[in-house]
Amino acid sequence: EGDCDSDAECQPGLVCQERTGDEPVPGCIGDALPGEDYCRPDVPVTPAPTPPVTPPPTLPPTSLQVVFSGSGEPPSPLLECQGDCDNDAQCDGDLVCFQRSENESVPGCTGSTTSGTDFCAVRATANTAWLKGDNGIPAENFPLGLCEGDCDSDSNCQSGLVCQQRTGDEPIPGCIGVAATGEDYCRPQEIAPTTPPGPQPTYAPNTFGATFVPGDLSQPCDGGKLMLSKGMDCRLLTTAGQYVQYDNGGQSDVPMHGRADGAAVIAHPDDGGWYYTSNSENGSGNGGVGTLRFNAQGEVIGYKMDLEGTTRNCGGGKTYWDTWVTCEEDGSRGFCWEVDPFTGHTAKTNAVIVGGNYESFAYDDQDPEVEARFFTTEDSGNGPLVRYTPAEAAFNTGNKYHILTSDGGTHDYLVLNTDGTFFWSTSESAGASSASTYFPNAEGIDVINRQLFFVSKVNKELFELDLAAGTWIVTSTVSGAFDKQPDQIQKVVGDSDFLYFCEDGGSFSDIHGRNKDGQFFTIVRGDGYGSETSGLAFSPDNKFMYVAFQGNSNVYAFWRQDGLDFGAAKADIKYHQT
Repeated sequence: EGDCDSDAECQPGLVCQERTGDEPVPGCIGDALPGEDYCRPDVPVTPAPTPPVTPPPTLPPTSLQVVFSGSGEPPSPLLECQGDCDNDAQCDGDLVCFQRSENESVPGCTGSTTSGTDFCAVRATANTAWLKGDNGIPAENFPLGLCEGDCDSDSNCQSGLVCQQRTGDEPIPGCIGVAATGEDYCRPQEIAPTTPPGPQPTYAPNTFGATFVPGDLSQPCDGGKLMLSKGMDCRLLTTAGQYVQYDNGGQSDVPMHGRADGAAVIAHPDDGGWYYTSNSENGSGNGGVGTLRFNAQGEVIGYKMDLEGTTRNCGGGKTYWDTWVTCEEDGSRGFCWEVDPFTGHTAKTNAVIVGGNYESFAYDDQDPEVEARFFTTEDSGNGPLVRYTPAEAAFNTGNKYHILTSDGGTHDYLVLNTDGTFFWSTSESAGASSASTYFPNAEGIDVINRQLFFVSKVNKELFELDLAAGTWIVTSTVSGAFDKQPDQIQKVVGDSDFLYFCEDGGSFSDIHGRNKDGQFFTIVRGDGYGSETSGLAFSPDNKFMYVAFQGNSNVYAFWRQDGLDFGAAKADIKYHQT
């Protein structure tokens, strides 16, 4: 712990490690702040022996390195993030030469170097935006293939492709990945139009007496701040800094928390009511978790803070024993905490072991090899996706709180292969390299029917991992998550009729959905808001839907006027309008 100025400020047996920069602190792990001094053991630190493991594949460096220049061929194939390459043949294995005219970012690589130097890198999929040349050079790369640039006209593209002219960061239909600003790319000549938000034919999962029409945004609510699908109604429950008003009279003892974010509904074990447990993304130790209490009729009867003193509680997820795990985005001080709104229990979990900008949490309790595994995403450019497997004994104590807090569990990290397979590595650096290459700034995550879904915010991509088969695919979240992916919808909704998900902020603050046929609907449009929608959750009977508009911590309750349920499944991922 730090910051210390002398040994006298450390507990017995510890000494103050004086530092002027990023020197390591013997006996400590995690990211120490530059120049800060920390208390460490006053004895030589001998690393604890670790059991032998099969080492993960050696991964190439991720910092840009110029190891060859000039004409001719390099003495050996260039590895990932090495240059200067002139063509794909000069790159090792399946790596591809990323051609740069200026200082364009190289996918999966960090650092900077001479303008116009070209580097070998991983092209995740055939439709990942990729720079292959400029002004017809190098000639062997022209005409350009799918999602390749920089083109100047259709004649620079292969048959069936056209040159998508861009002046900024306009999306490229049919392509994924981060395209270089202002560069032009070859795309499919004909793009099937995405079904736009708006009125759709009546879709009524409960046919008798149904009046709910998803996508027919004709029902105003809260003075027109929201436009609802026909047959819906809503009411505002909370505002940041104001006391929560109860339906049975009275008000809360504490005001509503600020910057409401990720949330879940947890059933009360006895009386048919439920809790809406909501994160606060306030910083500087002012975050935490606040909980609304509802009775069996959906009336608000309580509000309390269950966790305080944490920072930037952003996302999280439920456990299968009905508690909430909330994660902090707080650099080296960020961890994940378990919260039980029924008993008031809170504890820091072992889901992650080093500090980070952690986002969301999910579990898989259908793995035939173990009782359960737990997954956490990190909102960082090289933040690995963490898989935590508790020790077998943690499941057998008779106390559910021991599952995420007992010692002896293992952590491993997702590594994606270019052939569409993946594996779990014990090397955190291997996981960080894979994240940097394929899924920087991972956010929402969900595991549904052994399919793990998570989103890369930077690339605006949805990844689906088949946990049983060990395979993965990636699709775009632009213009609607699960766009043109009816198979994904079927896997997610199961016996439900509709999949609901939120939108990733900006000037679009809406709730969307897809039915089993993959049709896209806007369920609620936030005309009066310009802040992120989050905390989407449904009551145990599926008759109430809740969502938070983060700016003012405005939590709304929605219901169908015909009294029927929403026929809902929910994905804790985000859709991107642009």
